[in-house]
Amino acid sequence: MRVVRAVAAVACVALLAGACSKGKSSSSSTVNGNTVEQGRALKTVSAGKLTVCSDIPYAPFEYNDDAGTLRGIDVDLVKAITGRLGISADFQDTDFDAIFAALKAGKCDMIASSVSITPDREKQNLFSQGYFQIHQSLLVRKGDENKYNDLPALKGKTIGVQSETTGAAYAKAHNPGASLREFTKADEMFTALKAGQVDAVLQDEPVNAYNAKTTGQTVLAKVFTDQAAESYGFVIPKGREDLKKAIDDALSQIRSDDTYRTILTNYLGSTAGQA
Repeated sequence: MRVVRAVAAVACVALLAGACSKGKSSSSSTVNGNTVEQGRALKTVSAGKLTVCSDIPYAPFEYNDDAGTLRGIDVDLVKAITGRLGISADFQDTDFDAIFAALKAGKCDMIASSVSITPDREKQNLFSQGYFQIHQSLLVRKGDENKYNDLPALKGKTIGVQSETTGAAYAKAHNPGASLREFTKADEMFTALKAGQVDAVLQDEPVNAYNAKTTGQTVLAKVFTDQAAESYGFVIPKGREDLKKAIDDALSQIRSDDTYRTILTNYLGSTAGQA
């Protein structure tokens, strides 16, 4: 599960990784204790690693570039967090409609996949502190932005949504009489939109905005600000307060220096949307 923000060209992840590991970052302490000691004390799926379920691709938060390198806002944030915990990150590509089940089954230690914090999800999971705010939005083909500039204009048309997301929930709650076609992955929705199989895509604004900016084939036609902004958080299994505390402490550290701001700026060109 967003005014349109200009999306800058993606910067080198290697530069970020270097910036996140220099100086005091990997060993600095917070008022709650040393994060490296917290990391070493964690029981994880694989010793010394934080196994992370993520639905890939979902640019600019998680995606593989042309060279096959995994990058994105979530990816860089997790690497910065694990760097401060003295462990490594191992990302496992997991479809979003199965991602919570994978976490519950112990296949990963945490979900980092642009997950909005909702009351229903909090009943079954723990969440880190919020790290990014978004609204839902409508993406259409270039040339259709005046024709399909809001949901009422899509009556009798087809809207693409991703299964089990807050975008899908919003589309169902505000359906103007359109057919809703559910997809497993975001890239499948973009392909369907380009092929004319759906008339619009409803999902998180920064993801739609990134597609419009990088492809030049789509336009962000509407940002739905009628509801309060959603906040992304990292998802942690119930009962793992130790892991939540370690993640939150490390996340607080990268907020206190330039790491958090640098990551957002490298992908979005501004820090708009930060929580």
